Amino acid sequence: MSEQLNGIEAVIFDFGEVIIELDYPRVIAGFSEVASKNIEEIHELVVTAPILKEFEVNKISTSEFRAGVNDLLGMSLDDVTFDAIWNSMLKNLPKERMDILAQVGERFDTYILSNTNVIHEKAYNKMILDVTGKPNLHEFVNKAYFSQDIGLRKPGKECYQHVIEDIGLEPEKMLFLDDRLDNIEGARSCGLKTVHVTDASLQLKTIF
Repeated sequence: MSEQLNGIEAVIFDFGEVIIELDYPRVIAGFSEVASKNIEEIHELVVTAPILKEFEVNKISTSEFRAGVNDLLGMSLDDVTFDAIWNSMLKNLPKERMDILAQVGERFDTYILSNTNVIHEKAYNKMILDVTGKPNLHEFVNKAYFSQDIGLRKPGKECYQHVIEDIGLEPEKMLFLDDRLDNIEGARSCGLKTVHVTDASLQLKTIF
């Protein structure tokens, strides 16, 4: 067992790029084939645009998000086509990572903290079912905190504080793993122990 787990009672996993592999260029390429905007503008939308942040904290509906993105990019995609492109960033769900998640849950209280949205949730739940035979992430952890459900997003401090208070442990007894440095810094500012994930397959095996 890694020294990083000394004194740890709970482990909080990000989902994207820690458990599931993502491919942002794929969704950018998909939209670029039908959009009137350039690659840089599409990339901004996919990663940081206000409409995405609003969608991920459930401030706007799925239909409002689709309509807003269509308008921003000069598109008129139907729902099925839009969702297919939007979900194309969900690249692969390695079974070995799901197995590690389950194994960690045998020794620690485990949690998911993810910025996500309902369109993606339907798609990755199908991937989870196909890979593991179980219907969703809730089957693998004590609790999953999705931004769309709690109305809060990483790296905001209030997001981590919500999770810390809900779990009910001292933050230094919890280990948080995330691929984004800004999310790691936000977690550290709230007292959580952290691991910046840059190679999930290797690091998960090494730590656990």
